[in-house]
Amino acid sequence: ELFARDYILEEKPDVIVDVVSASALERNLYLTTELIDLEVPMVIALNMYDELEESGRKFDHEKFSELINIPIVPTVGKSGQGIPQLLEKVIEVNKETNHDFVQIPYGRVLEKSIGIMERELNSNHEPKDDLPLRYKSIKLLEGDKEAEKQMENAPKYDLIIARRDKERNYIEKLLREDPESAFTNARYGFIAGGLKET
Repeated sequence: ELFARDYILEEKPDVIVDVVSASALERNLYLTTELIDLEVPMVIALNMYDELEESGRKFDHEKFSELINIPIVPTVGKSGQGIPQLLEKVIEVNKETNHDFVQIPYGRVLEKSIGIMERELNSNHEPKDDLPLRYKSIKLLEGDKEAEKQMENAPKYDLIIARRDKERNYIEKLLREDPESAFTNARYGFIAGGLKET
């Protein structure tokens, strides 16, 4: 995730192709949830789709695509099946001027802390990047060292970190788990719910 984030920030790609293995959907969609928080234009290549079909399992990828508002194109990398359609979809997404990004619902406790951190950052931080406020708030609450480092030059860094620590304590007290685990579990819950529906 860190590697993907750095690349996205430095290279600013027009569209991301998120290659998801159809044979291990739940595990592979975890990075997708983090990319959703980054609010970047994206197309999902649902690779090894032939293996999914051969296994006899069914996955309504069109419905799942609607749920997360990201195009999903079934592909088979080894034979090139679906690649032309994938490229067409990338061009289509690149032409869109108004991207409607969904938000991962993190649950009442985490959402309350995210909202407080967003307000804190809004009033005490002048960003030098294009990262969404929500994403930064989540990363700070998770205790992400890279996110903290990017804040170091903020004039009110101490205020931001003090508020973050207060929110982390609040999360731990109410959910009885560390914030990073709470966010991880919420992401997997979101994926599991989506897959159950589809």
